[in-house]
Amino acid sequence: MHTLLGDIRFAARMLLRNPGLTAVAVLALALGTGANSAIFSVVYAVLLRPLPVRDVDRLVAIGMVSEKLHVVGAQPGFASYAKWRQLGGFYESIAAAAPGTATFSDRGDTTVKFWRVSAGFLPTLGVAPILGRNFLEDEDQPGKARVALVAHTFWRGRLNGDRQVLGSTVKVDGQAYSVVGVLPPGFQIDGRPADLYAPIGRSLQSKEFFPVNIYARLKRGVSIQQAQAQMDAARTGDPGPFAWQGRLWMLRDFQVRNVRQSLWVLLGAVGLVLLIACANTATLLLARASARQKELATRAALGADKVRLLRQLLTESGLLALAGGACGVLVAVAAVRAVPLLAHEKLPGLLEQTRVDGAVLGFTMAVALATGFLFGTLPAAMALRGDLFGALRGGARAGRPGRRRGWQFLAVSETALALVLAIGASLLIQTFFYLRDMAPGFRVDGLLAVRITPPRGKFTSPAQCGAYWHSVLSHVRGVPGVQAASFAQALPLTGDNWVGNWPVEGVAFARPEDSPPMWQYHVEKDYFRTMQIPLRRGRFFGERDDLGAPKVAMVNETFVRRFWPGQDAIGKHVGGGKDPLVEIVGVVADVSAEESTKAAPPQVYFHFPQMPTARIALAVRADPRVYRTPAALEPALRRAIADADPATPPLQFAEMQRTISDRIAPHRLSAQLIAVFAGLALLLAAVGIYGVLSFSVAQRTHEIGLRIALGAERAMVLRLIAGEVAQMAGCGIGAGLAGALVLTRVMRAMLYGVDASDPAIYAGAAAGLLAIVMAAALVPALRATWVDPMVSLREE
Repeated sequence: MHTLLGDIRFAARMLLRNPGLTAVAVLALALGTGANSAIFSVVYAVLLRPLPVRDVDRLVAIGMVSEKLHVVGAQPGFASYAKWRQLGGFYESIAAAAPGTATFSDRGDTTVKFWRVSAGFLPTLGVAPILGRNFLEDEDQPGKARVALVAHTFWRGRLNGDRQVLGSTVKVDGQAYSVVGVLPPGFQIDGRPADLYAPIGRSLQSKEFFPVNIYARLKRGVSIQQAQAQMDAARTGDPGPFAWQGRLWMLRDFQVRNVRQSLWVLLGAVGLVLLIACANTATLLLARASARQKELATRAALGADKVRLLRQLLTESGLLALAGGACGVLVAVAAVRAVPLLAHEKLPGLLEQTRVDGAVLGFTMAVALATGFLFGTLPAAMALRGDLFGALRGGARAGRPGRRRGWQFLAVSETALALVLAIGASLLIQTFFYLRDMAPGFRVDGLLAVRITPPRGKFTSPAQCGAYWHSVLSHVRGVPGVQAASFAQALPLTGDNWVGNWPVEGVAFARPEDSPPMWQYHVEKDYFRTMQIPLRRGRFFGERDDLGAPKVAMVNETFVRRFWPGQDAIGKHVGGGKDPLVEIVGVVADVSAEESTKAAPPQVYFHFPQMPTARIALAVRADPRVYRTPAALEPALRRAIADADPATPPLQFAEMQRTISDRIAPHRLSAQLIAVFAGLALLLAAVGIYGVLSFSVAQRTHEIGLRIALGAERAMVLRLIAGEVAQMAGCGIGAGLAGALVLTRVMRAMLYGVDASDPAIYAGAAAGLLAIVMAAALVPALRATWVDPMVSLREE
């Protein structure tokens, strides 16, 4: 122990004698370990930290899949929940939840996150209120008294943490709800914590499509594979042409299915930054060890063996690692606070719980110690390699060629790793710009979507249905600041599309299921003008296309190319047999249907008065001169819709600009973070090249002075140093290009609009890195030309 303490004191003195080198090494390690810790904290929060529910290994989410539509994880309908509730074979309990928003009236109207859930929601999750009780089964039925559970943050913030809150009322969407319980702090189930929960209040016999999230708790001893087999055997899916089938996921897997790969790629990218930081520090230590060659030889002459000297050098690198790790914790804390600011609420909300806790601190110190051993061993071993006493006999240049190769290897490694990161960042940034700039086929700015789902049985005839929705639309159009408004049974990119396959005139299929899927929309006549979807041929719907007129439809350009290539679609028909025969009167531009990253599918638009539907979504375009954002229209629209029908069902609002932003949020976060890492890697690589070349010039002062004394021109010396740098950079770029071709393959699923092996991106990244490396080498190279040959020869 006494010897160890002595080594530590001596190592501290030696590091303090070289404050510049120590500061640079600690900074490099702090950035490397801090970045790693920050991303690990995100990965731990999203992928690894236990969820705040009981027996999470038995909790599953149920989604829908369709191989023909290439859709995985779609929301089931409430009718599917009713079917699965009757199974009862593999689960202990099952629950449904429908996320949404509502207006909370408390000293002014504000929008809150309002979930409607089944009575078994909390028991299924294994969660109990900290105050009050859960919903009763009897309360989860139509016509029962309105009750609500409040989230802990809502209770503390909006209800002042009043412990007498039970039995009080809160006004939501103009209706009074009695508070029956308060949920525990931190409770959230799918990353989107709600403010208020109310019973879903729908009968299990409902046949209309009402999208919900479904969760189930498996029976003890039942694996997810066994449960899936029972669900498949029960044939609870849709046997239609698209063969929708229920699929089980472990809850964590379902939550992170869209971001898991991105997070692991980010963790790998930040690992490359750490390796660069290690190589950088190893270069500095190797240079320092070379300068201490006579000191090490003197200590060896006084009786110290190589093991003793190796331990001393590793002690110094260990102190550097601990200092870098401690500073890395500060970097991680700052980075963790910044990450949620870059993220988006549609990413898993667990990201908001990212913090530097015990697990992250343990990871940071483990990384710091591991890197200390990694970057300290190579310089120490190279410094002690060969005959130490040669340093006393042969001067400062003893053993130089081997050490020079070591510096060059580290510099080449840094360059290669930095290029891999630069290429990966360029690909992701290109993807983000492609997605951001990709036109969805309609004008999204200023557009607000409002989903309205009336109770089942509200309409007794198509005429009554049409009259009701046109009354609602009339009230909405009367709201000041509404530029245009229309409605459809579903709006694009909202995840609420209807898919069918209609007979097509002149196109025959051996089986109906062989027909490609067609996205169908039932729209009001002003829908295209409100959405600003261009007309390509024919006409829009008009007043004369009413319930008693011949049925008409419009199709998109993809539909025409798919079924009637090179033909005029106007006057052709879809339908026939059991389906009504519908004439095509117009062709409109393609519109993204379910994903902005996918090509538009064949789309058919029917005129709403001729084929009315019970559920609609309003498309409302706000006047930017009146409202800064479409969301500001919400309170006025709620009042207008309530004026049209006092018994207004729950409303769900969504800004279309925000909806599209939600789609690319994971891509944006990945691009932002990996761009930061790539910039950091390029900076560290430049510092490493600068350090290698600076020390190389210092060690070669005698050689350079001799060359100049023998007649070499300074330009020749500059070319000599530049050639050495170019050789190192070329080797690093070659290795980096090869590594990028291999490693970017794992990113293919994250890329859109760009090829993972795009030669332009590879060439641009390589050219940029070469320019940075040559710029970093400029000062040492010029310093070499300033060597005074007489001074350098006298010093030798």
